[in-house]
Amino acid sequence: MGNVVEKLDLSAKGIWFPIILGIIVLIFMLFMPKRLTWGEIYLTFGVGAFISAISDIVIVGSILDLFDLGNPIKYGLGDLMSYAVIAPCYAVIFLNYYKPEKKWLYVLLFTLISVVSEWILVQVGYMKLKGWQTWWSIPVYLVVFGFWLPWHLKLIRMKTITT
Repeated sequence: MGNVVEKLDLSAKGIWFPIILGIIVLIFMLFMPKRLTWGEIYLTFGVGAFISAISDIVIVGSILDLFDLGNPIKYGLGDLMSYAVIAPCYAVIFLNYYKPEKKWLYVLLFTLISVVSEWILVQVGYMKLKGWQTWWSIPVYLVVFGFWLPWHLKLIRMKTITT
């Protein structure tokens, strides 16, 4: 049992923030008034977690080595919450409330929420920047919320209608 707890990297500085934020956004996502179907939520959550993990862990975190979360040698609970819970919950919540006529209001709001979350990760010491600047994430979030997620929703709804 001690080995399992050790592998969770629970002693990492600032780990409380991704755990608490992950729990809050997960509970919010599960109990928010739904405009999305459970199938859309399931698919968006899964794809969002996969893309977040691949882009952040493999490309930006390992290959480019621009930041570390928690202990850079092991992946723990805070990493799991950051990549596989918080990011996909933000995606699902965004799409649940998304209205094309208010697109840029939602895009800017969720970009701000994401940048502030990332900034707090740095401030509490859980995220250590190594050549990355938090504000560089703004264009990434604008693309994700402004273009990729609306396209993703359109695609899954088109596939649902045609099948």
